[in-house]
Amino acid sequence: MRIAYALLVPLLLLSLLAHSPAVAKDTRPVALPLTNGKTLSGVVESGSELEIVVRLGPDQVRRVPWSRLAPLGYYRAKRALAPAADGKARLELAELAVDLGLHAEAREEYEKALALGAIKKSKFKAAVRSAEADAVRNGIQYAERLADSGDLEAAMEIARKLKLHFATAPNAQEVGKLVARLVKRVQVLDKAAAKEKAELERVTVESKRNKEILLRKTQAIDLYKNAVKLMEAWQKNVKQGSQTRARKAAEKADQMFHQARIHLGRLRRILPRGHTARREILSQLTKLDKAQFDLRFGMAEFYNEQTVWTRAERWAALASYIDPVHPDLVELRDHLMTNRIKYRLSDMTNARGRVSGP
Repeated sequence: MRIAYALLVPLLLLSLLAHSPAVAKDTRPVALPLTNGKTLSGVVESGSELEIVVRLGPDQVRRVPWSRLAPLGYYRAKRALAPAADGKARLELAELAVDLGLHAEAREEYEKALALGAIKKSKFKAAVRSAEADAVRNGIQYAERLADSGDLEAAMEIARKLKLHFATAPNAQEVGKLVARLVKRVQVLDKAAAKEKAELERVTVESKRNKEILLRKTQAIDLYKNAVKLMEAWQKNVKQGSQTRARKAAEKADQMFHQARIHLGRLRRILPRGHTARREILSQLTKLDKAQFDLRFGMAEFYNEQTVWTRAERWAALASYIDPVHPDLVELRDHLMTNRIKYRLSDMTNARGRVSGP
């Protein structure tokens, strides 16, 4: 398999080769790769210092500047213009192919030059070995330029082809060194990519956490403020002795305190220890504890005064979840357990006594 595209050399080298007007000796159609990646197919009819003339069809002729030809196309155009049985011309084509990094073409031309007596057999092997060494050297340089530009995949492909085609070249060991360097580059890039990925994931997680912190903090503050406002209405209802209105206001405010506590509790778990908002959250929890305890204890006292013992006990139990050893709460619960009027069986069952008669 040929590797012409893998072993390109700068077109600047081509300017060193003389362009002399010539008429094509080979009239067979040829595929001419261009520098833009396309291929032009036709018969090369003639060439001058600036361009070649290619017949694409019976009535279609195109002039193509030498500078538009890729290295392989340049070589094929030169080959079409060279006499097939001219040993010197074949030798010049072999040397051109070497300069262009086209080892397969160079070897073919050397073999033709040898058959035509343009090169001695003793020099043939040396010329081929030299061509291989040049091809390897040019290929390594090209691969390294690709690697420097960031295209490690293309550089590795060049290295693979060098190992495949030039395993017996005098400097074949340099290909192994090239592969080692490219692998090291890949490892460095992989490590950097892994680090960037980890950093991106960290930033993403932190961004989500910061968004949650802001949302929960805002909701907790709003719930707390609304609950405190609702307590004002609750206190008026308590003073008026309205059990229904007081109960509804207290239950609604207590639910708001509960939701605010959920948000603050979550914030305590997700905030780092050194976060500036952590102290504020703890302070907010303290304020919430006091306000909710006052609400629950106040309802327990209110129902105690109204002699609604069951509800008084319920609100006292709720208050104990926040501060079970509060002196006033302990005293109230003792009072409810020991001093309240006991239920009579008839009050609990609505039973009616039986009257016995003779």
